[in-house]
Amino acid sequence: MEIHRRARPSSLTANEESVDPSKQPKANGSSFPAPSRRAINSPYAPPTTSTTDAILLKVIQLLLTTAAVWFVYLIVAVNSPEHQIQTDLGSASESLRGSNSIQLKVGKADPTANAAAKDQIEQVRNDFYMRYGGKAEATAMLKRGLLTFEKRIPPQADSARRATADRFLSTIIQHEQEVESQQKDAPEFVMAFAGYSVTVGRGNYFNQSFPFIMERILSPVFGQSPLGIKLTVRNSAIGGIPSFPYGWCLPNFLGEDAHGVSWDYAMNEGNGASGLESYIRQSLMSPNSPPLFVLVDVNSKPRLEILQTYADLGYLPDPVALGGKDAVNPKLLSLPEKDRPEGLQGWDEWGAPKGSPGQSSWHPKKKHHEVMGWMLAMHMLDAVDLALDIMGGNANWREDVMKREESIKGVFKAGDYEEVALPPPVTDVKKTGIESLLHGAPIGKDESKWHMHRISCRTSFLPNISGHLESIIESGMTKDDEDMLQSRPDSLFDDGWVMDVGKVERETKQKVMKYGGLGYIDMKTALYGIPSSGTLNLVLPYELPVTEPVKTDSPASKYFNAVVLCEVNEKRGDKECNMLADLTFEVGGVTVPRDAVSRIHGAASYLKKDICIHVMIPDDAVLSLKNGNEFGLAVDVTVTGSEVSRENGACSISHVIWEHT
Repeated sequence: MEIHRRARPSSLTANEESVDPSKQPKANGSSFPAPSRRAINSPYAPPTTSTTDAILLKVIQLLLTTAAVWFVYLIVAVNSPEHQIQTDLGSASESLRGSNSIQLKVGKADPTANAAAKDQIEQVRNDFYMRYGGKAEATAMLKRGLLTFEKRIPPQADSARRATADRFLSTIIQHEQEVESQQKDAPEFVMAFAGYSVTVGRGNYFNQSFPFIMERILSPVFGQSPLGIKLTVRNSAIGGIPSFPYGWCLPNFLGEDAHGVSWDYAMNEGNGASGLESYIRQSLMSPNSPPLFVLVDVNSKPRLEILQTYADLGYLPDPVALGGKDAVNPKLLSLPEKDRPEGLQGWDEWGAPKGSPGQSSWHPKKKHHEVMGWMLAMHMLDAVDLALDIMGGNANWREDVMKREESIKGVFKAGDYEEVALPPPVTDVKKTGIESLLHGAPIGKDESKWHMHRISCRTSFLPNISGHLESIIESGMTKDDEDMLQSRPDSLFDDGWVMDVGKVERETKQKVMKYGGLGYIDMKTALYGIPSSGTLNLVLPYELPVTEPVKTDSPASKYFNAVVLCEVNEKRGDKECNMLADLTFEVGGVTVPRDAVSRIHGAASYLKKDICIHVMIPDDAVLSLKNGNEFGLAVDVTVTGSEVSRENGACSISHVIWEHT
């Protein structure tokens, strides 16, 4: 049996149909009118003596002369520098967005609108200065609390600010060029924040977290003419998680349209940089790569060095490291409350009501979040200011932006290799056993360029923009519409695996609900199973284009390289389910031996607990039919550990990740 993927679109337009050559009318057949046998005077025939013929001859000569002049003009235009620029830009656009042609607008920004926007920027700057003790004090705080990374080899002063400015301008160009974008009211720039409880804003209201502080400061500036950009901020942080498996699921949590992403896992990952580097490499595979990368940490030298390395190599043109309360001058905080600058008054107060969950010493308080939001906003405001200079100073600014964008994209190329090329990794993750999932692999024998296979994720954690875990479940799950915070009866687990939350997560969320929920949207839901739950049947879809018919009995390893399953990250005691000992797997119709399932060490750990396992794909595993014309890999999971119970800690699955070949 063969499965045929949907055929690639042909070169025909939507209204054209392919024609069988054998059915086309012949030139000498009845389908074509017979050629006229009426004599036609040649324009080159000798002139006649009639007045009409003389006038006709003059007209014909004039037309021929005009045509000749036009022909010469075309030859000159095609070889002109202006035409060459237009051709180059068309090529650049094709490589960046898949378009076959591009027609850029020309013109400077309206001077009046530009001046008004500049005035607004200056007003925001003055607000920042007054809020934090004057221009000198506020500028010093910003310098301590936000680090930028310029490319050092070769030295390129102010290259990072220009790269950020170009990002904003590029969204305008894209909105002008793409029909889908034009359906929106305005070009959109998306900043998506990841991390855990610090970024969530625990102890405060969700909307008091620093990403939303930044949004409220910048949105009026972005939205004003001549930029007219809609700034969208997503806070997709989840309390109490490590950077992986989250890093494999960036499109699920942050969205595929994110222009900026952040990393905030310093408290869980010590001083190491391997988790950050793996996360960066995952972000470089996003559609809007390379992203504006925000590291929420200014103290870890290894992590700062990773950012500088990727900046020097050109893979991160404008990364920043964002600090917090350490940026504030302690002398100002030692002043009596009434004598402090406005932004530092109430420094020790939480935003949420007293006693709300998360009001711990390691979580930033309300004014701490405001400092972080203001510092990030001021950094981006400088780039907005430069963007206005570019728009107002050069009628062909769109061409210049496209050229610079194409230059950045060129770093990701390796000869004729069509996919994204990455640099060799700095950190070593070989001990994890899944290096290709974290860092990729060399391109052929060229150790200087690496690539990553397509990685797909389905997760039950919230907030989830796309790719929920339930979408790959074929059978074996109990349907339950009860409130997730309500405890489930044991009998429910006898009918299948159950979407639920752990004891600690439920108790924490119930405490939050006593304060109205505080606006939080994160939740660590997972599928839970015990021996009586039976087998959970999953099918992992193959999500790359296929140009040839695929047989269902084809070796699965031809299309799938690795499968990873992760449990919810919670401590439940020594008797909780052990994924290695208490679960049995069948992949592609073949039972997976125990020694072919291994725990991933050092890459996905929380509180020193490794939460993910690598399930090998057997050599004789085969593909499965999915939805008629698509195929995938069947993965069946069964709880076989006889001691597993809800009381001791049921088995759980919160993330399923698979790597394509």
